[in-house]
Amino acid sequence: MFSATFPQTFSLQSQFEKLALTPNCKSNLVWKSCTTYIYVSKQKNGGKKIMDKIEQQYFNATHDCIQKEVDKAISKIEMLGFQVDKDKQYITDNYYELSKDGNLIRYYTDLAQADDTLTELVKTRHRLEKQLTSPYFARIDFTADGQTENDQIYIGLGTINDKDKIYVYDWRAPISSMYYDFEPGRAFYYVDRKATAGKLTLKRQYKIENGILKSYFDTNLTIQDEILQDILSKNTSSKMKQIVSTIQKEQNKIVRTEEFDHMVIQGVAGSGKTSIALHRAAYLLYRHRKTLKSNDILIISPNNVFSGYISDVLPELGEDNLVETTFAQIASAELKKTLQSREEMLDELATNPKQEELDEISFKSSFEYLDELLKFLKGDLADTFTPQTLNFVTAVDEEGHVKEQITFPEEQTRKLFFDTFKGHTISERINKIAWQYAMVFTTSRHYNKEQNKGLKERFVKLLYNFLPINDIDKVFEIFLTRMGLKTPKSERVAYMDKGALMLIKYYLYGFKHDFSAKYLIIDEMQDFTPVDLYMFKKIWNCPSILLGDKNQCIEKCLPDNYMKTVAEMWGGEFTELKKTYRSTKQIANFAYDMLGLKDIEYVNRDGDKPKLINTKDDNIANAIIDIIESDCGEYEHIAVICKCKKEAKALGKLLKGKLNFKYIEEPEDYNNRILLTTCATAKGIEFDAVIIPYANQENYNNSLDKNILYVASTRALHKLFFISTSQTTKFINHIEKA
Repeated sequence: MFSATFPQTFSLQSQFEKLALTPNCKSNLVWKSCTTYIYVSKQKNGGKKIMDKIEQQYFNATHDCIQKEVDKAISKIEMLGFQVDKDKQYITDNYYELSKDGNLIRYYTDLAQADDTLTELVKTRHRLEKQLTSPYFARIDFTADGQTENDQIYIGLGTINDKDKIYVYDWRAPISSMYYDFEPGRAFYYVDRKATAGKLTLKRQYKIENGILKSYFDTNLTIQDEILQDILSKNTSSKMKQIVSTIQKEQNKIVRTEEFDHMVIQGVAGSGKTSIALHRAAYLLYRHRKTLKSNDILIISPNNVFSGYISDVLPELGEDNLVETTFAQIASAELKKTLQSREEMLDELATNPKQEELDEISFKSSFEYLDELLKFLKGDLADTFTPQTLNFVTAVDEEGHVKEQITFPEEQTRKLFFDTFKGHTISERINKIAWQYAMVFTTSRHYNKEQNKGLKERFVKLLYNFLPINDIDKVFEIFLTRMGLKTPKSERVAYMDKGALMLIKYYLYGFKHDFSAKYLIIDEMQDFTPVDLYMFKKIWNCPSILLGDKNQCIEKCLPDNYMKTVAEMWGGEFTELKKTYRSTKQIANFAYDMLGLKDIEYVNRDGDKPKLINTKDDNIANAIIDIIESDCGEYEHIAVICKCKKEAKALGKLLKGKLNFKYIEEPEDYNNRILLTTCATAKGIEFDAVIIPYANQENYNNSLDKNILYVASTRALHKLFFISTSQTTKFINHIEKA
């Protein structure tokens, strides 16, 4: 028997020579044959316990169990699919008879239930097939107080069980939370707020690829740096991936919390904000699976490209994708107008920045602006309501004289509007008064429900006539004039104005569309104004999570306490994430120095320092090609991030025919290896390498430009390059020249 010292992280390889052996280790590797390795862990009493053989046997048993479940799912899908097709054909062939007998609805109901069952089976099969390649990623051993035996808990994407034996626990299960939250020692978990405490005696992590157990190791931390760095050092893909095996303690707290209905998360670039939100959605779907479905959760995304980027995460976790929309889509549906997109606004600012416009944007992004608008709507606008006495003749004699009439005195209407319903919007006040007046006719004239509804609508129209100005656009113009701001000159709604117009419409008329949801996710919240956020709060009265980074707001500089103020307005718990998992420490430090940010943490992953390449204008295309060919050969996603569309289009003409690139406009465009885009479009997405062209002083010289450079720089995972064709911008003076 041959023995040798072995490192803390070991590998089950088919060739002994491939193992990197190091001295001074507390473990031994015992070699029995050319293909079998047994990991031996020394115990304090000097005894030895064979580990890897047991682990391999458990892995094999789990794999076999999953395969059986896959086979069962396939069989059920085939049988049920055949039956569904048969039932559909039967309904088609016997439609007239079924309609005549009154059985059609019952058949359609049964068919819909079978279709739902088939959909769930397909989802289960998809999840099981993913677990065939990687059944689990961790194990914890836990002894509950009062028990003598250790429970071995293997943790994976979903539960795997055979009869009474649970092979793998879903990562969202209450007992699995101890893997994320505790080091070996005292630990506990909650089930329906009831704690189970005990001792965590083991935390083990596994590297499993393509259905093969490659390696495993024991650790005191949630995710050991070595494995985390290995995962983070890999190339990015065209879609965001699930991160259940690498969720950190501070992230897990947000994912699983049941304590707060509303949360506001401030997280530095690369802190995993979007991943946290999506994994929280998956957790809620698991935790409340009887009452919550994927289409009950709404995510407000920055744009369609970002929506496409995150579209694989929930399916990877065995859940359907959430309902996604943008604020622009919502506002367009309500206002029935074309809207300027955020990308268009930023493009105009970057191309031709004017201090007056930047100052206006800054003011419209303030809580002061929201306060002034609410004060105007609740005060000055509401005060213009001037009611008159309403007389309704209900009966006349033979000569045409009034015999009976119902009168609503001006003072009565005034009292209802200004006193009784004072705390409501104008729309709510008018509708409540109209309903009350309609009910007078209902009781005195014995109207039916439908007649009453029509009468109420007639009263609504009459009462709106008592507002001298009730046109949404005109009301907005009056408010802007009072605030000393320019009034719109275009029919298209400016990006910064859609929230205010929505608020005015909400206050004046309410909304026509149903925006119901049971849980709300707002991503990149720093890009929304306080007016926008106030509207979200009014539209969706449900639990929520808002995520953003005040330092990634391009068009203005937000105050340090901005996110906390939003949390106070929203009534949410504020949490700050200061650790980035995206970029190498060299890129992270460079980006944070650009804004003078302090106290930012990062995974200690080494890489090349950002580089500056100086060239001439007519050689910039060749400089980009040289960078890609010489420094980015192994990378799958490389982005050339420009300041604005005009710059990107001009650069695209220079690169055309020389480089196979794609300009990002639609989600599917992201699948290309080399991408040409703008900072506004790339925000929220990450790339293996980022190249920022025209990093010249004349191109990047104000605060908006500095924000663009910061956001573009923080998109890079492994390498970051700047190209300057004249004097280099002062914002990257701390860079290393190539």
